[in-house]
Amino acid sequence: MRFAAVLTLALLAVEPVPARADDFVVAGNSNLAAMNEPALWRSSRKIETYRLLWLRSFDPPMAFRLVINTDGTSKLVTKKTDGQGDYEPGALALNKTTQIDKRETRILLEALTRIGFWDLPTDEDRSELGFDGSQWIIEGVKDGKYHRIERWNGGEIRDWALRLMRKSGEDLQPFY
Repeated sequence: MRFAAVLTLALLAVEPVPARADDFVVAGNSNLAAMNEPALWRSSRKIETYRLLWLRSFDPPMAFRLVINTDGTSKLVTKKTDGQGDYEPGALALNKTTQIDKRETRILLEALTRIGFWDLPTDEDRSELGFDGSQWIIEGVKDGKYHRIERWNGGEIRDWALRLMRKSGEDLQPFY
């Protein structure tokens, strides 16, 4: 299941965007569909947004969506299912929103700029992937652009993602 979802996401990076957002969510990733998460490419001309989908091999999938408000603040939408990341997504078990102030929003955005998120390749060197661990899929939309990267166990985006995840106030254990 995981391979099919990753393959579909990789194909969408080079092929035209589906006509309906629902097509992307269902075809692109069953975990996002189980969380009733929107297709971010659809909002690429409207609202700056970033999402981390954290797929741990043996633990519930989690999504952290950061939506930037026009006043410089942001909201963090955190969702979690009762499934397992490499297997069935399960049902939605957590859906909460946390408000983030201007200062912390600025820090998060500046960190993404330092990392060079918009210039990172979608995929990493696949020779370093393992069997057990976690897949981190980070999507962003800004100024009419959509970008997505996938990293095994976080890669170069790990520190930024961890800061974002901690803002949710949720238990992140086991962390891998």
